[in-house]
Amino acid sequence: MAIIKRLEDFEQRVSPAMLPLPMAALVSLTITFKLDKSLEYLHAVAGPALENCASGCPWPSMPIIGSLWAQKVRRWHDFIVVSSSRSIFRQNQEAVAQLLRSCFTSFLGSLHLSTSPLMSPSGVNGLLGTFISARGLRPRVAPGFLYLRSCRTIHHVQDVNNVIVELVAEFARDLSARWASTDSSCLKSTGASLAVATATAKEVATLGASLLCVAGGLQLVQELYLETMPTWLLSARKDKLGNLRVVSRIVEGYAMAYLLVLSGAMAWGVAAKQPSWALSRRSHVIGVHLDFVAGVLDGNISLGCDPATWKAYVSCLVGLIVNFSPLWVQEVKQETLRKLANGLRGWHECELALSLLERGGAAAMDSVAELLNII
Repeated sequence: MAIIKRLEDFEQRVSPAMLPLPMAALVSLTITFKLDKSLEYLHAVAGPALENCASGCPWPSMPIIGSLWAQKVRRWHDFIVVSSSRSIFRQNQEAVAQLLRSCFTSFLGSLHLSTSPLMSPSGVNGLLGTFISARGLRPRVAPGFLYLRSCRTIHHVQDVNNVIVELVAEFARDLSARWASTDSSCLKSTGASLAVATATAKEVATLGASLLCVAGGLQLVQELYLETMPTWLLSARKDKLGNLRVVSRIVEGYAMAYLLVLSGAMAWGVAAKQPSWALSRRSHVIGVHLDFVAGVLDGNISLGCDPATWKAYVSCLVGLIVNFSPLWVQEVKQETLRKLANGLRGWHECELALSLLERGGAAAMDSVAELLNII
């Protein structure tokens, strides 16, 4: 009897995936529709209706619907691909990670740095695609388009933060390594090479911030400031990455700073004309992150990242806030600003430290005078 019971349990586990009866009836009805130019509205009504219904059913429902439709209506090819893939991305975090990597790869193309990704044949066209379908063709669905259709339904959207941070860091290192290894005579100057490498890293960070904000908005940006970025800075990665060039470490820090500031600017803005709740949330989140940075500079927290990465991150972060979002500085505690300025002064970044304190308003004038006296 025990053996028979086990066999029955096994048969239940391996039983083929089936649609719920109401869903199967609806699919059977839509398959009988005859689509032509005068009945395109059926595509616009029946397709999204089935997609929304399938989202509340077991996850294989949409692939089953897609396979049934594919036998009858070839013109629904792209809609079937997108709708079925959404079910996978909703459930499988590995699939989400692969989709995000495809977004970065399609945006950067071959990673040949002689041209800007935004101006190359890849860029935005490679990321989002130029069309969805064409008569007689079955073009690939662009990864950015799939991401835009799927990101709002991801169950564990918090994992998107970690994946994007790692991808931005990885592509920034790869870009800088390619610049550092180039044989072009016009890049013999370290300053010129670093400037172009950081410009490309900024574009990668812009893509990362856009993908992050569209997936989770304020929630993911807040977690980026409070948890994801501090954890990334605290974690040791020397064993995984091996020996990298100093320029790779520097560009990595720049990319992380751009990712943080751009994400915050997209979520909260940089002006004072915001709702009171938005200003309060922005002040709190930015203040907590800068408290963390000041604590590291003050010697109270030990980091796991490379010192070159950390120095580039702090310098770029403060520089971006001072130059492009000075109102953020006024929302930070004076003690935090003083610690940040002292840390920058220790790195001989006296001008940046002075600019930071000047943006702090009248309350920071004592610190400004003290710093000028030391200089």
